[in-house]
Amino acid sequence: MTQFTVGMKGVHSVRVEPQHTAHALGNIGVPVLATPMLILFCEIAAHNAIYRSFKPGEGSVGYHNDLWHLAATPVGGTVTIEATIREIDRKRLIFDIKGHDERAQVVKGTHERIVVDLEKFLAKLAEQYKLPSS
Repeated sequence: MTQFTVGMKGVHSVRVEPQHTAHALGNIGVPVLATPMLILFCEIAAHNAIYRSFKPGEGSVGYHNDLWHLAATPVGGTVTIEATIREIDRKRLIFDIKGHDERAQVVKGTHERIVVDLEKFLAKLAEQYKLPSS
């Protein structure tokens, strides 16, 4: 397995667009950054911390989120998320997450990823779901 180290950091910054809002995801009349999109942005920040360190054939998948969505960000605001590896337990990477927009802290918490052998992971998925071979 690839070597990861505590303290590795990834960042993801994005301008909130209409398709990122709670309104766009079905919460009509709420034109602010949707929590599911914020979680996606946190996962991207964590991925950004580690993807350059993968060996060929490795990848990672999200495993667990424990996040607090602390403040609303309107369309046009920019959210910046930082993910820092706090702990490594074999193939499990635990990240501290923090993020802000121009006004306030918008997210804090933890995100966990599991490093996988992509060939094995996808073969197991295909077997479980009876997917056609590629």
